[in-house]
Parts: sequence; structure tokens; C-alpha cells
Amino acid sequence: MSLATAAAPRRQPSTAPETTRHLEIAPSRAQRRARPRLAHVLVTLGGIGVILLGQLLLSIWIADGAYQVHSLQSEQTQLQRSQRALNEQLDQLGSPQSVAARAEQLGMVSSGNPAYLDLASGAVSGTPSAGETGVIAGSGDLVPNALVAGSGAAMNPQVGGTGSTPAGGAPSSTTTSPDDNVIASPTTH
Repeated sequence: MSLATAAAPRRQPSTAPETTRHLEIAPSRAQRRARPRLAHVLVTLGGIGVILLGQLLLSIWIADGAYQVHSLQSEQTQLQRSQRALNEQLDQLGSPQSVAARAEQLGMVSSGNPAYLDLASGAVSGTPSAGETGVIAGSGDLVPNALVAGSGAAMNPQVGGTGSTPAGGAPSSTTTSPDDNVIASPTTH
């Protein structure tokens, strides 16, 4: 041992009871400013809550609008179907055969032979004749209309079935027409 250590007096432990102290490092002014305060935390959490609530309400509003659009589209489809049905009924009632049949029901007759009046001379050309009843809707140069009720017999120009099949198995292409004024439909295979 050296002299320096041997000459130094030794410390004697004190007999007084020691109290334990909890020591903390004091924060600096910059550290205190950097700490989030409770008000800032509450404002931030409140802002996030408002944003989430707004997003939820916006989603509900958009979904409700989508349901309304769907219901309006289905209503539009139904109205378009109804319009097409009414247009078809209007076409049926406005067809020449239907108009002629309704005119005959009201007591109108078709003119037989018309007469013409020359305005310059006042002369009548042609010999007028009275019309006949029952010829408006049933004959003449009218083409049968499938939409008009009661014209189904005029629509089938074949008499005695759909044609005969010879022994060879090929269908016959000859058909007989009951009326020369009816246009025969082509035979398809």
C-alpha cells in the first residue's frame, strides 16, 4: 500500500438514519413546451370524431339516394312498358281495318262510284252510285291485320291444312288461296 492511501483518514459511517429521496430531472423550458397539453388532445380527438360522424352520415345519405334512384328507374321501366302497350293499342285502333269496321258499326257505307264536280264549268263527271253495306271491313283491297280481332280467318290463306307432303317426304310448295286479295305468306323450313 502506498503512503498516500494509508495516510488518508477513513470515513466513518454516520449513525444517523438516512432518508431515501426520489430525485427527478427537471425538464427544460423547451421540453415543457413540446409536451402535448390536454386541451390539444381533446380538440384532436373531437375533430377526428366529427370527421368520422360526417363520413357516416354522408354514406347513409348516398345509400338512401341510391335506393331512390333504383326505385325511380324501376318505375320508369314500368311506365315505358305501359306506354308501349298503349302505343300498340293505339296502332291497332288506328289501323285502316279497325277504322273501317268502326265506321261500318256507326252506319257508314263505302262509296260505290264517286262523282267529280268541275268548279270552272259546274259540270259533274262520272255517275255516282250508292254504297253497299258490309263491304268496308270484309273485302276490297285491304290487307288483313293480325291485331284486329276477327281477321284471323283472312290471315290463313291456305285451305285444307298446311299443305300436303308427298311420298318423298318433301313438303309441297303449292298452296291455294281462298281470296285473290289476300297476300299469301311464304313457306319456310
